[in-house]
Amino acid sequence: MTSPPDSPTDPIAGLNPAQRAAAEAVQGPVRILAGAGTGKTRTITHRIAHQIRSGVARPGQILAVTFTDRAAGELRTRLGALGVPPVRAATFHAAAWAQLRHFWPRAADAPDQPLPEVMSSKIRLLVPFARRLGVEARDLAGEIEWAKARMLSPEEYRRAAAGRDAPVDPDTMAEVYAAYEAAKAAAGAIDYEDMLLRTADLLVRDGETAAAVRDRYRFLTVDEYQDVNRAQHALLRAWIGERDELCVVGDDDQTIYSFTGASSRYLIDFHCEFPHAQRITLTRNYRSTRKVLTLANRVLWTKPAERRKRLTSELTGGPEPEFTEFAEAADEVAGVVSRCRALLDDGVPAREIAVLYRVNAQSEAFELALRDAGLPFTVRGEATFFARTEVRQALRLLTAERERPSEDPAAMAAGVELTPPPADRRVERVLRAGLRHQSHAEPAGGVARERWRNLEALIGAARSRMAGDPQVSFESVVDDLLARAAAGADAPGPGGAITLATLHRAKGLEFDAVFLASCEEGLLPISHARTDEEVEEERRLLYVGVTRARRHLWLSWALSRPGRGGRAQRRRPSRLLFNLAEGAPRSGGGTARDGAAAASGNHRSGRGSRERASPLRDLSGAEAALAERLRAWRAQRARQDEVPAFVVCSDRTLAALATADKPPAAPEDLLSVHGLGPAKLERYGEELLQVMRDGHARR
Repeated sequence: MTSPPDSPTDPIAGLNPAQRAAAEAVQGPVRILAGAGTGKTRTITHRIAHQIRSGVARPGQILAVTFTDRAAGELRTRLGALGVPPVRAATFHAAAWAQLRHFWPRAADAPDQPLPEVMSSKIRLLVPFARRLGVEARDLAGEIEWAKARMLSPEEYRRAAAGRDAPVDPDTMAEVYAAYEAAKAAAGAIDYEDMLLRTADLLVRDGETAAAVRDRYRFLTVDEYQDVNRAQHALLRAWIGERDELCVVGDDDQTIYSFTGASSRYLIDFHCEFPHAQRITLTRNYRSTRKVLTLANRVLWTKPAERRKRLTSELTGGPEPEFTEFAEAADEVAGVVSRCRALLDDGVPAREIAVLYRVNAQSEAFELALRDAGLPFTVRGEATFFARTEVRQALRLLTAERERPSEDPAAMAAGVELTPPPADRRVERVLRAGLRHQSHAEPAGGVARERWRNLEALIGAARSRMAGDPQVSFESVVDDLLARAAAGADAPGPGGAITLATLHRAKGLEFDAVFLASCEEGLLPISHARTDEEVEEERRLLYVGVTRARRHLWLSWALSRPGRGGRAQRRRPSRLLFNLAEGAPRSGGGTARDGAAAASGNHRSGRGSRERASPLRDLSGAEAALAERLRAWRAQRARQDEVPAFVVCSDRTLAALATADKPPAAPEDLLSVHGLGPAKLERYGEELLQVMRDGHARR
């Protein structure tokens, strides 16, 4: 079901009641919470058109802010289709840079200071530091961008970055940040974050400039407001001053970029800044069937009930979402490709099929399987696996190694016949020597971790070649890898190509059929998601994946996956899937064979490994008695929420609570306990406090 056609004469014709209410709210502060597929862009386009047609605003007084140039272009196109004169639609950075250029004589530090050059990248200035520290320059750049999005100076970063997954420690990073800022200033340049910061600073300290900007743009609309960071928010407030002609639209359920500095609090707490704001929520979905949306609504069960949006649809029919468990990762890939083939045979165009996963390195297995099956595919937002920089570097090193004589001259002279190492070990050795790759340790920093995973996937591809012939030569393995690289992706046919993408890259897209692959602990949620807030962001990432599907939706996981060193690792289905629907893993066992272990919080994490002893087993006396009360509470709450017990609290968390000298004075004091963050505190804080008080009273 699609939205009704637009009317070029009546900007609110064909809108549903909630969309109409938003479009008619042409003045004052307005917050629009727009669920996935509810016609967000259509709604704000019609609102702007109605502002102009009703005479409230002139086109030149409107500034529409988007997060991408593509979104700005789409907004202008839609307004043109409604017969509306052009309005200014631009990203935060484009609008800020235009103003900074125009008012540069007032923003300059000296009367004769030339307009600065905007650096296209921070990498050039950061490469010397990266080489000295042995880290990725892009990870250093990412930390600086994180700090500047939060408007943190180097010294403020030093204090705020404790516990971050950063490439270096906070003190070292603060020194790199300060040195980068100095080098940038010496070069007479600014970066993209400076566009925002310097424009906001100019408007705050120069009343005449601020008045000119506010007189020009009297009505502001901001799209994707859940992705705004502190620097963008500061610029927005500088643009509007004391006025309130602001409309924001977004979806807090799709906040998946917190790691960049984005915060949905500006959207959620909009009424705190503007108490008289009109608040409108769009929940009628025009994309997905009711069966898909039923699952989507269940994904976010941990969200406070008063803040949940329940998406609805008039699209009936369609199959139920399917949950499938596979014994091995290779079986999962084969199963997905087989389903893709069946969909194509049923007439679903390839362009309407997507395979989504958590990290880029996962694309390699699907690329190979789709290529072998003769199915066209494209990797969205990224080069195909063998075209990625680190993989191409590795292939060059492996090619050079292949050309080297395999015999050791000294050994030959001594008449000693050496047994060559297995091909995969030789691949590892080459990557370790040439690229400093260490298979045993996943590095810190997002870019370094992505590079590491891609190289591990390449080693995994070598091992898969050895699976049928353990004695295969190194030269044959390299030849096979080079042949895969040369094959590339098949050219799209008349029906387009199957999309391979990470969940982050899939945001904003939609397909008739979606496969959510590898929904396993360690991948979704990702292994470095440790706090409640990070796990909840992973839950929202799953929600984004589910809501990409119009009609067909498959979720799958494997019980075994190759790990480091090629050894099979036991896996368990993602905690985010438990009890979501028929066929999903269940907290008391059921679909997943390791469901009972997951429900108890114990699991096996590799071949031959032993279950780790629970920290609760070492308690005795009053501590053990309180631990039992806490375990009973956890079991009851897990049944009530229909989730595994470990999702409520881990044994380590319960042990920390049981061994406390006295119960905390207030729920907020529980934040110091391992495993308890703001999200769990909001759900369980009062209950935990009561259990602890009762337990201590019985001592």
